[in-house]
Amino acid sequence: MPSIEIKPYRLALATPYRWAKGTQHYRSGLILRADLDGAIGWGETALPPHVDFPGAALAQAAMAMIAGLDSGADDFLDELALRECPARLRCGLASAVQSAKARAAGKTLAAYLAGEANVATLVPVNDLIGDADPDACVRRAAAAVERGQRTVKVKCTPERTLDVTRVGAIRAAFPDLAIRIDPNESWAVEWAADQLNAMAKFGIEYCEEPLPRDTPLHAYAKLRRETPVPIALDDSARSLYHVERIVELGAADALVLKAQRVGGPDLCLAVSRYAEAHGLRCTITASLETSVGLYLGLHCAAVTAAPVAAAGIGTARYFAENVDAPPPLVAGAMQVPTTPGLGFDPVGWWERN
Repeated sequence: MPSIEIKPYRLALATPYRWAKGTQHYRSGLILRADLDGAIGWGETALPPHVDFPGAALAQAAMAMIAGLDSGADDFLDELALRECPARLRCGLASAVQSAKARAAGKTLAAYLAGEANVATLVPVNDLIGDADPDACVRRAAAAVERGQRTVKVKCTPERTLDVTRVGAIRAAFPDLAIRIDPNESWAVEWAADQLNAMAKFGIEYCEEPLPRDTPLHAYAKLRRETPVPIALDDSARSLYHVERIVELGAADALVLKAQRVGGPDLCLAVSRYAEAHGLRCTITASLETSVGLYLGLHCAAVTAAPVAAAGIGTARYFAENVDAPPPLVAGAMQVPTTPGLGFDPVGWWERN
């Protein structure tokens, strides 16, 4: 009989996660295990890093959401939609079930999702820099370059002068490095264009979701006209409907997609295909997730349009402990698993917990 089991996790971080919404020292969420008549699949539900929700209560809510449903049925995800399942919870459930179905079919999750479309075998990975000290930022960038990474994403804050100094220091040290910046919705509409224009000389690949949450999309369209720095939308790209509005209003040059936020790998694929068909390049990232979420992000990135944009799935270094080893980073890229399903089984952690 098909079944889904759920276990909460709370893992210590080795490196504090510093961003515009605070500094986190732990990461919490759920690991989900689907058993579809012997085919095992894995998923993860991770709320935004700054959201504190007791793991046991979250697991209880997840079990209540699927009560009475057959996880092996073809209409399982349709039934979740009727129950208005939240996106991050749907992501964990959909990932577990779809990776189990991929395993049963003898396919990788990426190949199962893509159908007849081509799937990448290697995904480049960007590094994430959140240090406040400019010299520390340069050291982080140097370590990334040493690992073969060609792209870094710098977390920014409302500290305008400091951020210009931080990004400028990285650019001065590494003239050919691709630099993305991410203020995490912390910049005021009144001065965001001025800040971007001050950074334009550094050759920014894109700025990710700089304006406060719920800023109208037409404000992003206006911002694009006021600065040469490309704009990428992240939290605003929460569903296919939202992306259709982004395209309609010309509000972005690119999208940053998280399977957690859009509701799972299948919905992430649908959104990326629509966006790419309308000229928006898509970057796949994770939500500071365990190795389960990083493997999922790897499969999601593998089905985006070539050349695959450097994915934000290199965050395992933040964890002091994890559910198992993350995807190996070799010469700045991760290899997409070739074994059926997710290509990852945190059995040891699961049995211990």
